[in-house]
Amino acid sequence: MQFVPLLDTPPAVQQALRLLRNQPAVRQHMYSDHEIGEAEHAAWLASLRGNPRQQVFAVMVEGALGGLVSLNAIDPQHGRADWAFYIDNALQGKGLGSLIEFKLLDHAFGAAGLHKLNCEVLASNTAVVRMHQKFGFQLEGVRRQNIVKEGLRVDVVLLGMTRDEWQAQRPKMAAVVGRLSRSGQESD
Repeated sequence: MQFVPLLDTPPAVQQALRLLRNQPAVRQHMYSDHEIGEAEHAAWLASLRGNPRQQVFAVMVEGALGGLVSLNAIDPQHGRADWAFYIDNALQGKGLGSLIEFKLLDHAFGAAGLHKLNCEVLASNTAVVRMHQKFGFQLEGVRRQNIVKEGLRVDVVLLGMTRDEWQAQRPKMAAVVGRLSRSGQESD
């Protein structure tokens, strides 16, 4: 598995990402419900060019697009950012999410130089909330009835982690990721 800056990928990968974003299993955990059209996707890609507040990576698995991971709302003054990811439905449930999270945390608290990392997860996505907590994210709150999904108001779980918390948790998670890597995933 590799992270490749999205804008450095070939146009075919960038277009495949729109199809991945539109998979029902991916959309159900995103803030928006609608199918993303070509023009909207192109505008989003254009918004990434020269944007210092975002780092967006294609997750490449054996040379094919497997997902996306991003740092958003990067604030260098306070050393913080938000992050998010999604995985192709065909690859879900195979440990790829844990590999992505491990690698992203190392990047965020290493090369990106962050002190604090935040994320928001729909309350219905309990598996991802648990995964983040396993990695050391702390529950910071719940935004009650914060967004509308399929006509219903839903809660959003707020989680956060500091660099020191990651450094304390990293050895334990390195062992977990090592087991996942040996069971079939590659974790550059």
